[in-house]
Amino acid sequence: MKYFKKSITYLLVGIGVGSFISLLSFTLNQGTPTMKQFYLLMTMSAIMGLLSLIFEYDKITFMAQLISHFILEMLTYGLFIWLTFGSHVITITNIPTFVITYIIIFIYFRKQGHDNARRINQALTQRDHKK
Repeated sequence: MKYFKKSITYLLVGIGVGSFISLLSFTLNQGTPTMKQFYLLMTMSAIMGLLSLIFEYDKITFMAQLISHFILEMLTYGLFIWLTFGSHVITITNIPTFVITYIIIFIYFRKQGHDNARRINQALTQRDHKK
């Protein structure tokens, strides 16, 4: 049950982040996605969210997790962009956008994780001083 809840959380976060970025991209390009494009983009976002579960697997190093995650995310992105727009040219030209977006999202979530760890450690220290 623990893994099911965690999977649902990652899936929903993926959909949230992915839908925001995808719809922002359409808006900036003054486009409107078709229903097929919308469903493909939401499916891609859900899968990309689930791929982040790799960071929960502590049997491999963080660097191996990061490299595996990046490669799997890029392959997923490439496949779904190709399915969505039907052009390998669009897929290839969007790789730099993917890399920049990946780095920004990675930095944000990494900082958020560090902040959460700091708050937890602070609460534990305060609890220990009260004893």
